[in-house]
Amino acid sequence: MTAASAHIRADARTRSGRRGGQAMVETVVVMFFLCLVFFLVYEYANLLTAHTVVNYAAARAARARTVGFNDFMVTKTVRVATASVAGKCLSHDDQGDDLSTGTLVSRMGSYLEAEWEGDTKGILDFELWESDKLGWSADEPGGENAELTMRVWQRRPLYGGDEDLREVRGEAGIESHYPLYLQ
Repeated sequence: MTAASAHIRADARTRSGRRGGQAMVETVVVMFFLCLVFFLVYEYANLLTAHTVVNYAAARAARARTVGFNDFMVTKTVRVATASVAGKCLSHDDQGDDLSTGTLVSRMGSYLEAEWEGDTKGILDFELWESDKLGWSADEPGGENAELTMRVWQRRPLYGGDEDLREVRGEAGIESHYPLYLQ
């Protein structure tokens, strides 16, 4: 092997080593942007799901109000309708373990049967059911307007944190005829 060929081989090894480092840097940059895109899609999907559920909760609350339910009953209806996006379940079973799906579903019936706010404590509770994170308002029908408009809002944490809360709103309208039936 001549000195020139040894020099060429050493130079080729140095260039291929540089190419390997360059490929690694490019891979890291591409992976960073891919992870960022997937994270943004995930967050958007969570907000879209929450928006759909809150719209459903508004429809359930509007129906509950039109059949004559009081404010507490409407609040319970909104809470149960938003359970799938209400964050962590704070209730535990008798042994202190997290509730199974079957137990959660069975407790929803007991929760809806409660007649007073104090009766609901310990049955079922979720992280985003607090009064500052979930609420509703209604435009009651009056005069010629027979439609009840129900608005439900939920303040949700963004990016997995507790500091930044994003408000998701839902709205539903339904004709209200219960005063006619109650007269």
